[in-house]
Amino acid sequence: MEKLIMNHVKKTFYTELGALDVLDDITFSVEQGEIVAIVGPSGAGKSTLLNIISGLLEPTSGEVIVSGDIGYMFQKDHLFNWRTVWKNLLIGLEIKKDKDIKKQDKIKALLEKYGLIDFIHNYPQELSGGMRQRIALIRTLATNPEVLLLDEPFSALDYQTRINVSDDIYQMIKDSNVSAILVTHDISEAIAMADRVIVLSRRPAKLKKIINTTFEEKNITPLKKRVSKEFREYFDEIWGLLNE
Repeated sequence: MEKLIMNHVKKTFYTELGALDVLDDITFSVEQGEIVAIVGPSGAGKSTLLNIISGLLEPTSGEVIVSGDIGYMFQKDHLFNWRTVWKNLLIGLEIKKDKDIKKQDKIKALLEKYGLIDFIHNYPQELSGGMRQRIALIRTLATNPEVLLLDEPFSALDYQTRINVSDDIYQMIKDSNVSAILVTHDISEAIAMADRVIVLSRRPAKLKKIINTTFEEKNITPLKKRVSKEFREYFDEIWGLLNE
C-alpha cells in the first residue's frame, strides 16, 4: 500500500534576484513500512523536498498525496531542557489532547526495549547525544504517524555514536511499520538504513535513479549491511551517480 505519492513535483523560489528552480519533475512513491533514503549534492533541495511532503511548503506544480499523519524528526532533537525526559515524550500527546493510557504504555514499552526507562526523570542535558536522538524518535512515534520524515537525524553525532544509534532507530521504524523518508549526505548511511535509495542530480534537482538495496542475508541490521559484499557495489554506483 502506497503511503506517499509524489507526482511530477516542481519547486521554484521567487526572490528579488529572480526565479530559483530547486526541484524539477520529481516522481516517486513510498510503500507502507518502507524506508527510502534521499541523497544528492549539497544544495540540491533534499530538505525542500521533505518540507513539501510535510506541507510546510507548497509545490510550484505537481501533487503530493500522503495517506495518514506525518511525523518529522529534524537534525536537532529539539528536546526542552526544562522538562524531564518523560514530560518531553508527552508533548505530542499534550498538543493533540490525547494522553491516552495505552499510548503512554506504548512509550514506556519503547523506553524499556531500548534501555532508556531508567532515564525518564532525567533532563535532556544529562543525556548523551545518542540517547537524546532515541528519545526524540520515540517522542515522534508516540503520536502514531504513518509517514516519518527524517532530515539528517544523525548529523550532530560522532561517527561511532551515529552507527550505534542508526541500528536502534532502524529497528524502531521497522517495528512501528511506519513509512520513512530519510534525507542524508552520507552514502553509507543511506545504503545501511534504506530499502531504496533515491539519487538526485544537482539543482534544479531531477531524479537520476532509484536503487533497490537488496542483500543476500535477510533482515540484517544497518551495521551488518555495512560489512556485506553488496555494500561496496551500491556505494560505488551511488558515488558514480553523484559525481557524474
